[in-house]
Amino acid sequence: MKIDQLRAKKLYANGKNPLEIAEELGISKGTVYRWIKDNKKEFEEARELARLTLDDVVDLLDETHKKILIEISKNPQKFQDPKIADSLVKVANVVEKVCLRSEKKKEQAKKEEEEERGVVFVDDIK
Repeated sequence: MKIDQLRAKKLYANGKNPLEIAEELGISKGTVYRWIKDNKKEFEEARELARLTLDDVVDLLDETHKKILIEISKNPQKFQDPKIADSLVKVANVVEKVCLRSEKKKEQAKKEEEEERGVVFVDDIK
């Protein structure tokens, strides 16, 4: 896929229609329609992935993580398979990063809320 097609796919994933994509990229809307038609699966998949929330991603990864652990618990020899061990480590790393990102967003939202409320001084000097 060419760079313009990748940009079109990203815009499509973000909810833009073919006319808006064509205008933004400076190409004909017919070209955009053809790209979407020729790569329908990729464009639709990109849009579906864009709709996932952070919590959805954590749930999906957590589910994958659990399935791998159940598989290993049933057959510990599978953990010796480098591919399974590698995939488990990757899933765990992604879950950890997503959780950290989620915590940072919550902290940022709390900080913004506190700044929005302002500061109240109470003077009880006698």
